[in-house]
Amino acid sequence: MSDRSRSWLVLLREDDQYHWLALTVACLLGVALATVHWTGLVLGGAFVGILSTTLKRALLAGAGFGILVVVVWAGLLRFAGSFGDVTAMNEIAILPVGIALGLAILGSTLRGAFA
Repeated sequence: MSDRSRSWLVLLREDDQYHWLALTVACLLGVALATVHWTGLVLGGAFVGILSTTLKRALLAGAGFGILVVVVWAGLLRFAGSFGDVTAMNEIAILPVGIALGLAILGSTLRGAFA
């Protein structure tokens, strides 16, 4: 990685104003991508993970992004009127929650490559 891109990442990670703006954009972009294809969960986790200062925080950010996706998904189900039908499926309804959390955390491990 070049020095120029490293300094850009350091600025996004350490300056609070830029960090929160970049994190918001990363979450919005990740949620938008996740509505189109499941790889959006991995990419969204990678986006928020790469903005973190440490790998531990990246994993927590990935989990937070996964929870955000689950909340958005539940809200869309509620809006469509099918939330009750989905939750009535018991164990099967838990599968998308685990997938969203697992793939987002998997994507956030990209932070380890940019130590």
